[in-house]
Amino acid sequence: MELFIKAIVLGIIQGLTEFLPVSSSAHLDLIPRMLGWGDAGVAFTAVIQLGTLLAVFVYFRKRIGQTLAGIWKALKQAPPPPGEPRTTSWEVQLLLAVCIGTIPLALLALALKKYIETTLREPVPVASMLILMGLALWLVEKGTEKLRERPLTDITWRDGLAVGLMQALALVPGVSRSGSTLIGAFLRKFDRDAALEFSFLLSLPAVLLSGLFELKEVIKPKATEVTLPGTMHFSMMETLVATIVAFVVGYASIAWMLKYLAKHSTLFFVIWRVVLGVVVLTMHGMGKLP
Repeated sequence: MELFIKAIVLGIIQGLTEFLPVSSSAHLDLIPRMLGWGDAGVAFTAVIQLGTLLAVFVYFRKRIGQTLAGIWKALKQAPPPPGEPRTTSWEVQLLLAVCIGTIPLALLALALKKYIETTLREPVPVASMLILMGLALWLVEKGTEKLRERPLTDITWRDGLAVGLMQALALVPGVSRSGSTLIGAFLRKFDRDAALEFSFLLSLPAVLLSGLFELKEVIKPKATEVTLPGTMHFSMMETLVATIVAFVVGYASIAWMLKYLAKHSTLFFVIWRVVLGVVVLTMHGMGKLP
């Protein structure tokens, strides 16, 4: 029963933080440590992300449907007359940007998997990235405020690559996938709505691949799987419950974030990141956080 309750709490944390620029991986790592629970485990945290992934599909179902319909329409178009260039719809460009934007993360994840799951999940590097990337988000947001005018319909594969490279940084706990992709989109001069929407859409293949890759470790853990001392071992049922909770809370979190950031800057989240990072570094320095 104790692990069941912890799974629900972690599902709530995942749902609340996945789409906010505060780093869900950092919160899933640090909060259990601060509560004395131990480590949630990489496989568990990756799988419950599938709940928030489903929340993105449900919330953006109309946009996803529109994009797929646009792609299908473009594929059915007759070829242009000889000598005339073939026009490419923006929906095709969006799909291409998402696909290309996923490649850097996939390659880096395969190359640095063990290092990411161990060394980079220690309190000091996680807290440091919370602070540094929080400040970077604030500086980029303010520095590009008067330059951001591009709508999502203006997207190209180059934008996908640029934002995708920033997303790859989120493999490091504390960076924040949503935060890093917002930085990338702001630097590419997308307006706030376009930056937010592309950040959500780019999360679809990234979270899906991560969750499915780690799902096998929940179903049948390997003896060689990398885990930290004090790792909690959740059953399939506990993991399923946490995933459902993450979906429900994640859906509400998307709706709230879109409304909030439509009228406010990311300053609140930056302050939260810095405060949490300082608290963690202080607790670790005093020997109160393993």
